[in-house]
Amino acid sequence: MRFQLEVQNYRALRDTIWLPHGVCALVGPNGAGKSTLLKVFQLLRHIYELGLIPALNEHGGMDGLRNFEAEPGSDVIFSIATESGADWRLHLSPFFIKDPGAYLEELRDSEGDVGFRDVGAAHLRMAGARVPVDGRSLLRVAADAFQLTPPLQELRTLIHSYRCYAEYHLAHLRENGSTISSDKALDTHGRNVFSVLRNWRDTRNDRLRYDFVIDGLRTLFPDVFADLDYETAGTTVTARVVTPKPDTSYPITFAPNGLLTALLHLCAVASVPEHGIVALDEVENSLHPYAIKHLVEIFRRWSAKMDCTVLLATHSPVVLDQFKACPEQVFVMERNQETNPMPLPEVRDSEYLSHFSLGDLYAHLDFGSPVEPPKS
Repeated sequence: MRFQLEVQNYRALRDTIWLPHGVCALVGPNGAGKSTLLKVFQLLRHIYELGLIPALNEHGGMDGLRNFEAEPGSDVIFSIATESGADWRLHLSPFFIKDPGAYLEELRDSEGDVGFRDVGAAHLRMAGARVPVDGRSLLRVAADAFQLTPPLQELRTLIHSYRCYAEYHLAHLRENGSTISSDKALDTHGRNVFSVLRNWRDTRNDRLRYDFVIDGLRTLFPDVFADLDYETAGTTVTARVVTPKPDTSYPITFAPNGLLTALLHLCAVASVPEHGIVALDEVENSLHPYAIKHLVEIFRRWSAKMDCTVLLATHSPVVLDQFKACPEQVFVMERNQETNPMPLPEVRDSEYLSHFSLGDLYAHLDFGSPVEPPKS
């Protein structure tokens, strides 16, 4: 499902309008705002779940909230809109840091206004009625108060299901396995992976997710992986790696980092629901180029099946080379751009790009490179 994210004057993001779809790569130098951009979706999810002030506290508090280069008097703006017509928008005024009530919030669907919160108001308007302000977001009030329209339900799913995977706890998995639970989605550090996998395997409606992960690992590691066997001890479940050799397996403790990382990437993507979004930060870590190539292909098949968006923040030329046929799905962040991120064909001419490896161009700093300070 296509959508548009707009962010203005928030931390490293000065002016952002982003329309990702399918499997996308996000590139740029360190400090350009890639991680901040991916975390905006997470911030919106926390605003939905917790309310604005608690969510901002979860994301570093008020310190440095506004971009240092923001024009005096300009708002911090967050907006996410779907192609079905749903739109959720927040404007935080320049006085917001001193007055937490100084923000405006709007919620619309394809038929028009659904909810409105004015700056400093004691009541908000929801579906034509006045509702006392209680800290919940408009989208949460709408979800709690009445049946969401299909466009708003799509927007809620988009936001509520989002996860950004940036740092897996591999040592925890090796030493402790996963606590037995009823979880059906991978947590952001991957610690519940074996419980999630076993739950998928044993549930008819989730079996395709399990098969996606296991078949994916067989494709990525044809010489060392055939299957997983699960072992339970008390409240913990762990796994053994079954190899292609007959009657040969070993504990997950001894699994290569690349195999564990790929397992978690596949589970992260398999956790995203239909029409959802998932992000993997530095997806290339620990992986051989062969595995990277096939991993991107596998993600594309899942994205097409589930109509979901997979965002890959990367510094890897190998990852970028998998976008040779679709450079418009590579998004570039650079400090000197008018807006960030920009589709690669808007940064470099498509005809020019067609003659080169995208990975080579990136490695040679043709795009997505730091801006050198002027020489004195």
